[in-house]
Amino acid sequence: MNKVGLYLHVPFCGRKCRYCDFYSLEETEKRRAYADKVLSLLPLYRERLGDRAVDTVYIGGGTPSLLSPASLEAILDGIRTQFTLTPDAEITAEANPESLSGEVLAAYRSGGVNRVSLGMQSAHDGELAMLGRIHTAAQTKDAVARAHQAGFENISLDLMYALPDQTADSFFQSVDTAVSYGIQHLSLYCLTLSEKAPLYARKDDLPDEETQRAMYLGAVDRAEKAGLKQYEISNFARPGFASRHNLRYWRREAYLGIGPGAWSYLDGERFGALPSLDRFLRAADPAELIGEREKVDRAVEIEEEIILSLRLTEGLSARRLAALAGEERALAVMDRLAALESAGLTCRTKEGFRLTARGFFVSNRILADLI
Repeated sequence: MNKVGLYLHVPFCGRKCRYCDFYSLEETEKRRAYADKVLSLLPLYRERLGDRAVDTVYIGGGTPSLLSPASLEAILDGIRTQFTLTPDAEITAEANPESLSGEVLAAYRSGGVNRVSLGMQSAHDGELAMLGRIHTAAQTKDAVARAHQAGFENISLDLMYALPDQTADSFFQSVDTAVSYGIQHLSLYCLTLSEKAPLYARKDDLPDEETQRAMYLGAVDRAEKAGLKQYEISNFARPGFASRHNLRYWRREAYLGIGPGAWSYLDGERFGALPSLDRFLRAADPAELIGEREKVDRAVEIEEEIILSLRLTEGLSARRLAALAGEERALAVMDRLAALESAGLTCRTKEGFRLTARGFFVSNRILADLI
């Protein structure tokens, strides 16, 4: 049976972070209406999948933990009722530390959530305030403890680095603090600033490239020594705890997005829902919400195979690339990756090549050259 992932975008935040460029709203009055609309549209989303089973569900945002426990339970129950979930389905729900109450955790548990992802971002209150986060470092520690007490055995934390005026030592303290909480997964994201983001005014205060390199390579080393093995450019996990849903994106596997601003990749087409809560609430059919569309032709497939495979530590397979691009193109790409081996940017695998940690740091330059 063909399998597919399901992504639900919950577009609400307690306060918009100063760096954020995702679609979200500081909206309180329409959260119940959003949950009701999701439930009413689930049967139509289900029809889009045909007989495909769902083996990963990811509830992201925004801040899903801002929905009421009753709404969360209803949505999770609706997903289980409307879709055919595999017995081992990975069901992830994001949360912010300040809103991960015992009631929300109980709703997650009763709804079948088996993986919780928390936006920690930093272990320093000053950095959190500068980012516009509304939680404290102590609240992250408490939230992880509550999740453990509620029986969750798969907890992920997000951290950000290369913040304005941040030092390598400050970031390493955040990494060490995160891994000390007994988590199973860690994501490390370099701050990128859109010109529309309020924090863009601090762009000249970002650490220089050499400091960013030290932060990244040092964090990789710390995470791996703590038992969190790198499997993707920004992601680390204990054995068996890599995010199956996110791997679906990097392996170019099918997923269906639900909610305003959510993207899908089905049947050789990538399409996104319009980022408008009001349009979503008025829609009688998910088809009314589709904005951008892209037919993923062979040229795009080849490009994505190179780019996405080289985000993963499993690397790029010469055999898979040859099946898409032909032997000549595959050999040319492999030769160029081989040329970077002596500089410590790539290394050989059984299937082809992968980037090293040093290669990951400059991956944008490597990938631009390859494609």
